[in-house]
Amino acid sequence: MKIFCLHGHGKETERSYWYARGEYEYDDILADAMQAVCLNTTECDIRGVTPRSPLDLPTSRQNWIDVLVTRENEIPKVKNGVKIGEGDGTVASLSLGAMCVEGWQRKRWNPAGIKTVTYEMAHRPEAMDIRGGATTADHIDILGSSALNEILLKVAAGDSDDIEDHFVSDIRKYAQKIQWD
Repeated sequence: MKIFCLHGHGKETERSYWYARGEYEYDDILADAMQAVCLNTTECDIRGVTPRSPLDLPTSRQNWIDVLVTRENEIPKVKNGVKIGEGDGTVASLSLGAMCVEGWQRKRWNPAGIKTVTYEMAHRPEAMDIRGGATTADHIDILGSSALNEILLKVAAGDSDDIEDHFVSDIRKYAQKIQWD
């Protein structure tokens, strides 16, 4: 038995987000006491009465991606509140490859010692093909990649002994920095 990790690399991928916070939100239910005394004058009406009791806590808070945060000259780059990293356009490289190159090499995560092969494919889409053509490594379009299909046919035919690790990213360096145990 072997584990094959086949994935793309080289397309900008969302990695994390910058969030902004807004006001707290409350239920539309009025306070228990109809004439609750207002302790905070900023939340009182003109009669000095608040519609919320002191224990009426917010149920949520408005949050959104802060599109004003842009740092295109930094690494990693941030565009419109989205931190951009390496990956296949949908999944970050760390999620795609860390278990393959490091986690499954450890007895704790792979007690049987099953051989693991990692094969990364560089994203090099063909200019005139809307889906990227035979050299794409985009998350979904990689299914049309000739390299991926060749490997899949070899595995299905039982002729996978000559498939070896192939890296186009620094995933081994990244995965070594993870505290696995």
